[in-house]
Amino acid sequence: MRTLHRFLTLFAYAFVLALGIGFFVLSLYGWAWRGFFTHLATIRWVGIPVGILLCVFGVFWMAGEVCVAGRNRFLAFRNEGGAVNISTQAISEYLGKLAPGFPSIVHMRAEVEPVRRKIDIILHIRIKAGPQLHEICEVLQKRVRESMETGLGIHDVRHVIVRVKEISGEHRA
Repeated sequence: MRTLHRFLTLFAYAFVLALGIGFFVLSLYGWAWRGFFTHLATIRWVGIPVGILLCVFGVFWMAGEVCVAGRNRFLAFRNEGGAVNISTQAISEYLGKLAPGFPSIVHMRAEVEPVRRKIDIILHIRIKAGPQLHEICEVLQKRVRESMETGLGIHDVRHVIVRVKEISGEHRA
């Protein structure tokens, strides 16, 4: 459904921009107007501003939608008392505070992705080299699940994915 909405929105942007460019070009050169509006000498001076306004409107409309798409997403939970909305950014920051509990993790960044009434948590980490790398990642996954359940009351964690972005030989901040 989201893909269909994005496609229709993209089509609307393209239509408004094409209409604006068409008004501008046709009014500037007068190709299409000669047959229909030969008695209106001012059609050129109406079409050019209309074309420019449509183009400007289309660009600002697209920019506004991009800003809305870049905004923070929220997870919504309903209970008998009402609804609770938790920012995915807030959850990411909360999970980022787990890194100091693992001395071998140099840096960690968490992403929260809503997926069909559940969430995926993707952890991007830089870690110090060592033979226990696999075990640390498993413990980290378990700790994230526990923190989500006990600390936030979120039980709908589908996957906890650990992506090791860099293995360093020494500690870097």
